[in-house]
Amino acid sequence: MFTTENKTKGFTLLEMLIALAIFTIAVFIAVSTLFSITNVQKKIIAKQSAEDNLRFAFESMAKEIRTGKIFHCGTSGTLTSPQNCPFPSGGNSFTFKNSPAGQTVTYQVWTDPISGAKQLVKSSDGNLPCTNSSYINCQKLTSPDFVIVNKVNFYVSGATANDGAQSLATIVLDGQVLDPKNIGTAKLVLQTTISKRGLLDQP
Repeated sequence: MFTTENKTKGFTLLEMLIALAIFTIAVFIAVSTLFSITNVQKKIIAKQSAEDNLRFAFESMAKEIRTGKIFHCGTSGTLTSPQNCPFPSGGNSFTFKNSPAGQTVTYQVWTDPISGAKQLVKSSDGNLPCTNSSYINCQKLTSPDFVIVNKVNFYVSGATANDGAQSLATIVLDGQVLDPKNIGTAKLVLQTTISKRGLLDQP
């Protein structure tokens, strides 16, 4: 009489549990890594968008200021009269007369009364930005969706009439990049110095 022995063996319950645990850990590590990479990518994109937004604002300001005249720094005094505010005091507002339109333009930081977001804004009507009740003189240069503007300092020298000096305006912006969850993630400090093309201001 012959007997056959079944030599085929399966996994024991313990082996299956161990294999399942290892597989779960591997999947968890892979998914965590993927989420981390995705978050880093989103933060990089957010920072790039903020830098692009600020770069566009700075380039627009520099282009207009370079051909302007009658530099006035700060909100004190008459906006259409030249006024210096050298380093380290500076001013939170910068006014000049643009060319060839001859408009009195002012740049400064404005706080939105509804959202509380700070933005770099511009006016072209001879008044400080966003002071008109209809906000028609409130051109926003930065987007609160990309960057929080903490403060902007303007430093102006050589603006006084007949001082023989070249008018220079330095802009320093302090801000934070927003990540997709609207939390400030990275600090930005940008600076540019602009010299007026003409040595003398003409009326």
